[in-house]
Amino acid sequence: MRMGWIQIAWLMLGLSAGMAVTTARCEDSPGSSTTTVAGIVFDIRSDYGDGAYWESRAADLIGLRLGGPFSPDQLAADIETLRASNLFEEITAPDPETTAEGVRIRFQLTPFRRIKDIRLINAFPMFEREILNAMTIYTGDVFVAEKLSAQADLLMQLYKREGYIDPKVDVSAAEDPRDGDYVVTVRVRKGPYFVLRDVAVTGNRTFSDFRLKLRLSTWKTSQLFDEMQRFNKKDVDADGKNLLAFYREKQFADIAVTPVIQEQPCSCDKMIRFEIHEGPRYHIEFQGNRRFWDWTLKKDLVLFRQGNRGELGLKKSVRKIQERYHQAGYLQARINPVSVMADEDGMPLRTIRLNIEEGPPSVVEEIRIQGNDSFDDGKIEKQMLTRPPGLIHDGRFVPEILDADVRAILSLYLKAGYREVAVQKNIDWRDDPSTQIRHAVVRIDIVEGIRTMVNAIDIAGVSTAERAELIQLLALKSGEPFREYMVQSDENTLAAGISEKGYPHVTAGSTVDFSADGAVASVLFSVEKGPYAEMGRIYPVGNFRTRERIIRDEIEQRPGEPFSFTKMLASQRNVQDIGAFDKARLRPLGLQEKSKEIDLMVEVEEKKPYFFQMGTGYNTQKEFYVNSRIGDHNLLGSNKDAFVGGELSMIGYRLEAGLVEPRFLWSRIQATLNLYGEEKRELNKNYGTRTQGASLLFNRKLLETITASFGLRYELRDQFQRTAEPIPADELELFEPRSILVASPAVTYDSSDSFIRPRKGLIATLSLDVSRGLLNSLDDFNKYGFRLQYYYTPVKKLTIALRGRTGYIEPHNARSVIPDDQLFYLGGLSDVRGFDENKLRYDVSGQAVGGRSEMLGSVEARWDLGLNFELSVFYDTGRIQSALSAEGDDGWRSSAGMGLAYITPIGPIGLMYGHKLNKRPDESPGRFHFSIGYTF
Repeated sequence: MRMGWIQIAWLMLGLSAGMAVTTARCEDSPGSSTTTVAGIVFDIRSDYGDGAYWESRAADLIGLRLGGPFSPDQLAADIETLRASNLFEEITAPDPETTAEGVRIRFQLTPFRRIKDIRLINAFPMFEREILNAMTIYTGDVFVAEKLSAQADLLMQLYKREGYIDPKVDVSAAEDPRDGDYVVTVRVRKGPYFVLRDVAVTGNRTFSDFRLKLRLSTWKTSQLFDEMQRFNKKDVDADGKNLLAFYREKQFADIAVTPVIQEQPCSCDKMIRFEIHEGPRYHIEFQGNRRFWDWTLKKDLVLFRQGNRGELGLKKSVRKIQERYHQAGYLQARINPVSVMADEDGMPLRTIRLNIEEGPPSVVEEIRIQGNDSFDDGKIEKQMLTRPPGLIHDGRFVPEILDADVRAILSLYLKAGYREVAVQKNIDWRDDPSTQIRHAVVRIDIVEGIRTMVNAIDIAGVSTAERAELIQLLALKSGEPFREYMVQSDENTLAAGISEKGYPHVTAGSTVDFSADGAVASVLFSVEKGPYAEMGRIYPVGNFRTRERIIRDEIEQRPGEPFSFTKMLASQRNVQDIGAFDKARLRPLGLQEKSKEIDLMVEVEEKKPYFFQMGTGYNTQKEFYVNSRIGDHNLLGSNKDAFVGGELSMIGYRLEAGLVEPRFLWSRIQATLNLYGEEKRELNKNYGTRTQGASLLFNRKLLETITASFGLRYELRDQFQRTAEPIPADELELFEPRSILVASPAVTYDSSDSFIRPRKGLIATLSLDVSRGLLNSLDDFNKYGFRLQYYYTPVKKLTIALRGRTGYIEPHNARSVIPDDQLFYLGGLSDVRGFDENKLRYDVSGQAVGGRSEMLGSVEARWDLGLNFELSVFYDTGRIQSALSAEGDDGWRSSAGMGLAYITPIGPIGLMYGHKLNKRPDESPGRFHFSIGYTF
């Protein structure tokens, strides 16, 4: 007994000593929750920039805090976060030092240096964007010296593809001593290039060499001066595809084109030979087709678009035609191709006759619905596209459509809570020999089953207040039919709703309990929120010129707010829309590690801010002109567009300076301030105008196709007489300087597919100018305007363009005289072609007469001739009314004509002739017009 007590005593003593040792070890262990962080040191191993700046960035990114608990897992997560930030090239953290006060941590960090600019020297004829796209580094990217040699290799391959024999590219980098970032310089020594001396075509029997060569950009290049005859492999490949498409369009389905590139010995010259194997020309005949016209079936002949290698094109065409008949209700249609080879003028001709056995059409005679107690026949028939013939339905029977109808009926019942509904289809056929029609009697047999209603809905894992809010988001409602497919949808809805409250790692599930008879369902959603996360700090990277404030203003979330995926994606779009950037990417830091704070790394690639433009040209509206503009797309890093420009033409000049603010007062409204001065002596007007002024225009895109605008304009206007004749006393006021204030609201709808060459869509603009004269009442009026343009392309090469325009000036005082320079004028290139500029209406001296009302209409057919040429045929009509003088008349003046244009990347360059349809004795029959771009 005594020994037992002694053993117990020793055991208690041992346990006490063990507990003491364990406690000491726990206190000393870095992994213990009671161990605190006694110190954090950031060893910035670089003289790049301000060390305090990098210490601050690193301290913000990590989760460990001075005086807070230490955890090895948190230390590992912090290292991953620092690495994911892409701010530091090297990141190490030696084993923490344990002291009596706690754990001391040292981070050894080497910041990345970045590429602040990429400069190109001697890159022509390549465009800057082509060069940058070929490189794997970009402005704002981290600088890695080892990547430079790879960039040189990439660019050398690019220039070799462009025809240069042995280009040399040197990619170097120099540190900017002001900030430690790098400027990358690309120096190109292109050297000699392969010269395209000759282009030949062989094997062509149907079309002449010259006709084919006109389609080849390589042949056109070979006809230029030596400096412009550079060989380009891309052009060879494109020309081969162009010849294939041309021959197939001419019904040579077996065409094969092989480009052969030949190098001349001891020379940089190259020759290209396009070897053509035409094969037979195809002629397709349709026989037996009564349901469809030949031209309809020809749309299904894919062999003239894809070729007919191994008869695959013909087989695809037959299947498409058969499918067309099937969808029209001809279920027994058969297409049997018969091929015959022959000669046509010594050329092989393959005639394929598609013998079509249409068979009888299948028509729905009757639909019988059985077993439907909950819904009447009419309700079910509304779900079906299969139906007997009627006013708007031909009654054709198509099995696939009936299958879709069955699914629609099932969906109707499932939405109403019938979980076990069964719908079967049966078809009874009746052939009518007299009409050769197969009549289908469709029977829909429905077994409804038990209807299930939702008895109760609950959400576990949330607070009472959250539960009431979240239940409102659910599609399933208590007392409504149970729809099983909505359960998964509501799980996603719950997860999304909770995620937006700062729980990005939320998961949601559900269980459904049914009553014994299946008539009642109780739904319990279970939510696992996961750790809470809030928005942390925002770190813009790559914005060497753009101010950080510009980027931060586009972020939808502010630090401390619950983290939201939806707002992060919206922020991504906002930053990408900043005009100063080419690219932008947002990366959340700490999300994968489930950190409490999610920092946002915003990586951007800035555009080149400065630009210079210059152009010259000629048109019949202002004759010869030259213009230029210089500016900055990112003025002082503020994302504002500033420019100065001018134009000098045969009818005057214009100087202007402008500033564009894309986010006026931090809104989505774009504001444009413009200062200008101009002098105009428009053709056929006996007066000119000098104008100085300022305008402020606000634009806001309301929808994808609708834009609203509001403009304010103040100008000093001086109308002067261009002839030596004295000014009549009653008109002296018109030639005195005027001061005008104009407000101009407008709304535009634009669904066109292209600004340069529209082929479909509608453009409509409704505008109003409220004008007020500050020195006199001459400019007191309202000017109403409406413009409409419509484009339609019924077939591939034909576009129909329509235009309408009307305008009306309403004086504030009925007795007011509107100055000539505010009136409407018609005639000339931009409206009624065939007439001299502004001379649709004119006086006895031949000078243009304007009016307070205008109406204009045009229709134009544009036909693509190929080879980048376009032929147009047009009709224009218009009239000027409410003129200040009785000279001329209020009637319609019309013209018709033709034009030929060459299509360039910046639009068509064209010559057109308009012929007056109601020519007067003192007028010319018509007039030629020259233009760059479409008139509308």
